[in-house]
Amino acid sequence: MKFFAGILCLFVFSSIAWASRNPIPDLGFGSEGIVIKHDPSDFEMAIRFRSQFRFTFQEFSTPSEQDYLDFNVRRMRLRFDGTAFDERFLYKIQLSFTREDFDFENSAFPNVLRDAVVGWQLTDKSTFWFGQTKLPGNRQRVVSSGNLELVDRSLLNSTFNLDRDMGLQWYNQIGDQRPFWIKLAVSNGDGRSRNNPDKKLSYTTRFEWLPLGDFLQDGDFFEGDLAFESTPKVALGLVYNYNPGTQRVGGQIGPSITDGTDAFISRDLQTLFVDLLIKYRGWAFSSEFAKRDVDNPIVPISATENAAIYKGEAISGQLSYLFQASNWAPVIRYTQLFPDQEISSLENSRTQYTVGLTKYLNKHQVKLQSDITYEKQSNSILGISENDVMFRLQIEYGI
Repeated sequence: MKFFAGILCLFVFSSIAWASRNPIPDLGFGSEGIVIKHDPSDFEMAIRFRSQFRFTFQEFSTPSEQDYLDFNVRRMRLRFDGTAFDERFLYKIQLSFTREDFDFENSAFPNVLRDAVVGWQLTDKSTFWFGQTKLPGNRQRVVSSGNLELVDRSLLNSTFNLDRDMGLQWYNQIGDQRPFWIKLAVSNGDGRSRNNPDKKLSYTTRFEWLPLGDFLQDGDFFEGDLAFESTPKVALGLVYNYNPGTQRVGGQIGPSITDGTDAFISRDLQTLFVDLLIKYRGWAFSSEFAKRDVDNPIVPISATENAAIYKGEAISGQLSYLFQASNWAPVIRYTQLFPDQEISSLENSRTQYTVGLTKYLNKHQVKLQSDITYEKQSNSILGISENDVMFRLQIEYGI
């Protein structure tokens, strides 16, 4: 922690020292945070922070599960991005400061660094990125957690999420009236702040098509129709990830796979996503399909106990409407997970119904959110039938 704090201080003080030698004529505050500029071709930095303060109540139907109430700071993040030396040289740094963001349970150390990536903009439509950042995964994952309509992402996303990784990415746009995007990534395959344990790499491809043209204000990268599209807008996405030899249950996320003797086990994961987004006059509809395949998904974790690497499918759909005059938005979401037959003795079928309400005070930067989720779990093999309820209230505050 002290190391990352030292790096942050060094970065900030270096910027101040640079500014003292090169007077900065423009310091602004707006939707992009605090922006420091000298010359667009020389130096520009946007500084932003955001926090999520959350209350959760969960009630379980089975006596083996204990109901709980919890207040916590779910996310607290600080971000720097901009250009340096040349407007085509891009950078992005994002740090996190809460336990859940640290991935502490899986990494056993405070993993502060979320993004550290530099880019080279070859043309207005083609950019290379090198470093640690999000992979071009499913639509809801590439949308920032600060730009969600509900308190958090869906069960589909948390189960199949590709998350962040260290590697090389290339984004390229084809066409202007009906943009088609190709997004490619080659990465370590074991997630953020982890070295590659072997010579195998992970490969990710995302194809994106906007058949009715660009969304207003990059509306395909935030949930809800806050831009109030005057004409229908549609985004279609297809993602494929191949992650051979990963040692984590979720590829880039989750605990390490061991055989109960602290010896690591590796598996080859293949993940497919299809997603759809539609926005028009305050209405926003999104849906996703996910499928993961893995050979030998059952792994022994002790002499008497097995665990499963998730193999199966999932669907999720979400619908909202923004009342433009009051900035209130009701939201509904449906999600269902279908575990494969191979892991059905260890994983339950799960269905979630979520109803939420969001009040936007300053778009996604400042908002009040609440949702209630009813979840059904069943397993015919184990004779399990559970019905759980979860209520969440959250304040998002940032610049």
